[in-house]
Amino acid sequence: MIQTDMPSPPANYESEVKRPGKAFLRNTPNPTRRDWRNHRYWSRIHDYLYNEHNGICLYCASWTPRRQQADALDHTSIDHFIPKTSDAQLAYEWSNFRLCRSRLNNYKSAFQDVLDPCSVSNDWFHLDFTSFLIKPSPHITDIRLKQNIIDTIDRLRLNSDNDYVTERIQAIKEYSSDNLSLNILKEKFPFIAYQMRSQNFDQNYKDRLRQLFQRINFV
Repeated sequence: MIQTDMPSPPANYESEVKRPGKAFLRNTPNPTRRDWRNHRYWSRIHDYLYNEHNGICLYCASWTPRRQQADALDHTSIDHFIPKTSDAQLAYEWSNFRLCRSRLNNYKSAFQDVLDPCSVSNDWFHLDFTSFLIKPSPHITDIRLKQNIIDTIDRLRLNSDNDYVTERIQAIKEYSSDNLSLNILKEKFPFIAYQMRSQNFDQNYKDRLRQLFQRINFV
């Protein structure tokens, strides 16, 4: 996870999301799950938020396809950073929307132990290029902050979901093998690119990892 700024809301946000959402909440102050499903006005700005973030999930800081086909299931979703079940009045507030991979949104669910990608520091999360796991940055001495970072990693399963770990390793492999440029890495995997720059990856890890990947034939 790296720090991200929310873009300005689109022109249709007030008329198509906030106003109808607020009207719904005035009539239904305690919505059920079915009520929410029938009033997903935030879906009207999904494409806009996806395009503004260039397809980058704010929680894993990696590019995610919007969907494979026009009629296919969404691969990204609109997460409510403060869950709807905790504060219904924030359900249609622009400041509470986060572009998120659908699977990560399911992991996060209504839990509130995940750090906000719009409030984190770029140096809080550390990518260990020897294990390929994400950890709290070594310089963090604040015990509470360190635990918050660990809780975020665990809740989102950034190290325990094999698909995410494999995707991360594959990106590092392609860059180490000169099959992926730094510019493309920045576009598709900004967290990995940032970690490479901050840890001087080319000098400290690239040759060694290229040899490793050749030896184990990682696919």
